Amino acid sequence: MTWLDAERLLGPAGLAAGLADGEWVQPWHGVVVPAARAHDPMTRAAAALLRAGPHSVLSGPTAVAMHGCGPVDEVVDVTIPYGREVRSQPDLTVHQAWIRECDVVELDGLRTQALDFAITELLCTGDQRQALDCLEQALGRLGEQAERFRALVAERVARRRDRRGTRRASALLGLAWAKPRPELIGGAR
Repeated sequence: MTWLDAERLLGPAGLAAGLADGEWVQPWHGVVVPAARAHDPMTRAAAALLRAGPHSVLSGPTAVAMHGCGPVDEVVDVTIPYGREVRSQPDLTVHQAWIRECDVVELDGLRTQALDFAITELLCTGDQRQALDCLEQALGRLGEQAERFRALVAERVARRRDRRGTRRASALLGLAWAKPRPELIGGAR
């Protein structure tokens, strides 16, 4: 919750005592969470959105993880609209970009980039291995819709305003397996 909401709920002295006793922690300026939930990915994601402010959205690897197609990381990625002034902090990476509401979905009550949008961004700007792994997880989960999803991501790459990383993204799209990989002899992949 925001610092102000916590002060309203607990009172300034109660919040100060809770922080001193370790019952509450402040992961980032302006937000507090119960210490018992400080490492819970959903709690951290919600706190990051509170810190980033209105119209912010979970993005990049965090968004992909929210969709169940990537690893959960301690670092939370959020994107804020231009015109907002929020700085990155330890374990909170803040990006600025145009945010179109049609590219935002709500997952577990949290504003999150749509999977095709988040995968496109990861393919263009993220770690190549992680991007390919996340894409393959998404394709594997989509079953018969996998090739349609691949085409949607390819279209997003082709229409991307920022051309950086688009060649790499197209190459990774071509490498990705749409079906579970067959096991090789000896159990190796």
